[in-house]
Amino acid sequence: MTTKSWHPLLALIASGTDKELARYVEFLKEENKILRARVPGQIHTKPDERSRLVKLGKALGRAVEELITIVSPQTFFRWCREEQSGKKKPNPKGGQRKSREIREFVIEIAKTTGFGYTRIIGELRKVGIKAISRQTIRNILKEEGLKPGPDRTSDCWDNFVKRHVETLWAVDFFSVKTVTVKGLQEMYLLAFLCLE
Repeated sequence: MTTKSWHPLLALIASGTDKELARYVEFLKEENKILRARVPGQIHTKPDERSRLVKLGKALGRAVEELITIVSPQTFFRWCREEQSGKKKPNPKGGQRKSREIREFVIEIAKTTGFGYTRIIGELRKVGIKAISRQTIRNILKEEGLKPGPDRTSDCWDNFVKRHVETLWAVDFFSVKTVTVKGLQEMYLLAFLCLE
């Protein structure tokens, strides 16, 4: 008789705890959505962060697909497979980091001109730096927290003109009917104006 009376009580306690945990999870999921909405772009994790996520995520099984927002579920499961195999995917190119001077030069060009990756490469080639790719430029700017060229600056006309005032010229070609000694004649005018 006592066992039967304890069973509903234990079930009530266990269900109360499950409901409480479910509320915790719902709260944390919503909080995570808000935070992810405020962080633009991709989040790049470090190896120790990945291993912590894999350790905690493996215990959840397939339920991790509903919770994970830092990367896609496919990426998470790839991390799990890599950890199981014990091999880390090698970098096929095995590239080395560029020197501090080149990195600072790239960042300076990006900040002062607002140029995109291709234009930055063009500027570097003008000064003799040829062994650098678009991807390297992209990685340097991403590490520095700078967005690609068009997103880095405002698209308004006023800002564009201020950035390029030294090189912008206005040109106009028009004709005007003028009264002269010979009568009404058409005159042609070509005007150049340096905005600077």
